[in-house]
Amino acid sequence: MEITLQQHSPTAVKLNHPNFNIIVDRPIEKGGNAEGLMGGQYLLVGIGGCFASNLLAALAARNIIVHGLTITVNASITNQAPARFNPIAIQVSYASISDEQSLPKLIKIAEKACIAINTIKLTTTLTVKPKENEY
Repeated sequence: MEITLQQHSPTAVKLNHPNFNIIVDRPIEKGGNAEGLMGGQYLLVGIGGCFASNLLAALAARNIIVHGLTITVNASITNQAPARFNPIAIQVSYASISDEQSLPKLIKIAEKACIAINTIKLTTTLTVKPKENEY
């Protein structure tokens, strides 16, 4: 899997996708133009979105109807260097659900199936390096 971000402005980059664009920027108070969320916020979006997708799939596979599903991702930024999110918590709420008793089990299934959560919880190797010039 690969994504490519290209410079959009002096402070922002943009993900170009055939159906939509996503801009990552810094807030004005941190020298950006606030054209999009900060990268760290998108990390939280990715965690919440991945979890929600798996939860919705688990609900659908069991013909459980949910309305007004809301996934809230809360994170605190540590005071220690380097800055990072810890802890991160996901909360699930809804307006109505046809089988409330199954929800705790399905939440655990969605958590275990979520690639983003598994990446955060388990050891990950991450490298940052310049790409060799293709020209």
